[in-house]
Amino acid sequence: MRVSISPGERLSVTLRFLATEESFRSETCQALYEAMKQQYLKAPSTEEEWLKIADEFQAQWNYLCCIGALDGKHIAIQQPADSSSEFFNYKHFFSVLLLALVDANYKFLYVNVGATGRARDAGVFADCSLKKALANKTLNLPPPETIEGVSEKICYHIVADDAFPLTKNIVKPYPHRKLDKPKRIFHYRLSRARRVVENAFGILANRFRVFLTTINLRHEKVNDIILVTCCLHNFMVANNMSNYTSCQDIEDTDNQQFTPGQWRRDTQLYGIQTTSVRNSSKSAKEQRVQLTNYFVSENGSVPWQDYMCSL
Repeated sequence: MRVSISPGERLSVTLRFLATEESFRSETCQALYEAMKQQYLKAPSTEEEWLKIADEFQAQWNYLCCIGALDGKHIAIQQPADSSSEFFNYKHFFSVLLLALVDANYKFLYVNVGATGRARDAGVFADCSLKKALANKTLNLPPPETIEGVSEKICYHIVADDAFPLTKNIVKPYPHRKLDKPKRIFHYRLSRARRVVENAFGILANRFRVFLTTINLRHEKVNDIILVTCCLHNFMVANNMSNYTSCQDIEDTDNQQFTPGQWRRDTQLYGIQTTSVRNSSKSAKEQRVQLTNYFVSENGSVPWQDYMCSL
């Protein structure tokens, strides 16, 4: 009998694959995920945890009542042998989807993986546990907040792009191209908070460069890779944030300059398709107006927003 590979060697080989795609052991990915998920990929479950996230968005990105930024990306895979067009996406390659909610520090709070590339945002988000928890009010979010200068209480909410529905708990941009100045400022303030999820995906792909290739494995194994790299990403954010996230976008508000992150020089992951659904509730639209008015008010404005929203 030959000497078996030690756990440490198997771990080293797996990490090398995730960084370079030069070798692979799926069992180690599964074991790593099982060992790490409770500590490094556990969604918040109490009011206190959500309030801490919202406080960090307010302190770091000047956006109030935000519990996370939401987006989805296509992970390129080889064509599965048992499928025809199920995994073929709108960008004309085969993929599985990663849907993620991210906090103010680029940490993944919630991930949903494995939807086929053909799936659209409406189906992926509608079927995920996060959507159901929002609808059933089981996330234990804090109650709506009274904000000075705002006539209605603001719900704690997720920031997202046009791929997602507008609700009281999900705020996204206005749909029109020709926007007045208050709406342009709102878009800037929203995108500033939402940029954390773009950067989280970019950092993930920059550090685990397996995502910049077409992964030549069965889609079930790809799901294992996505889950374990999200855990490892959060581990690095928690333990070596300054070095690990150093490829992120940098916005210098003092000098009113924006420097794209190094990750943007890589082949980027493709986002999910935008939605044409426009049946948002009147209260959801009104909350977006209230936020817009707050961001241009004396209480809610920031000194650099007039310049930055015009770039």
